[in-house]
Amino acid sequence: MRIKMVKLRMGGVSLPSRVLGDRAAPRFGDLRILDTDDQGLRRPVKLARLMEHDSQVIRETLIDPRILWCGDNRFTLTGFERIRNRHGETVEYAQSWLCEIDTSPPDPRPDTLRAAPYKDR
Repeated sequence: MRIKMVKLRMGGVSLPSRVLGDRAAPRFGDLRILDTDDQGLRRPVKLARLMEHDSQVIRETLIDPRILWCGDNRFTLTGFERIRNRHGETVEYAQSWLCEIDTSPPDPRPDTLRAAPYKDR
């Protein structure tokens, strides 16, 4: 599912709605939700991943996501974000994503056939 996502927290602290537009640039990508085994937590976990369009590159990950709200082509996912702090330690913060379904037309794919265009004489 193609979405536009904005993070609603920074370092686990909720951002006021008046600064969301200033500090949080929207990120675009494909949302995928899956179950996997987490070696750090030593248990199965559900993950929400924001992937680059038509790629396997992971841009953002949310651990144990839950849908809090849904309506008008938008929804809020909440869970945990795992990052490394400046000391190299793994830290998990509460995080929420405001997601909007991206209804813009996809970028046209380049012509890979390399065929010469037909010319009518």
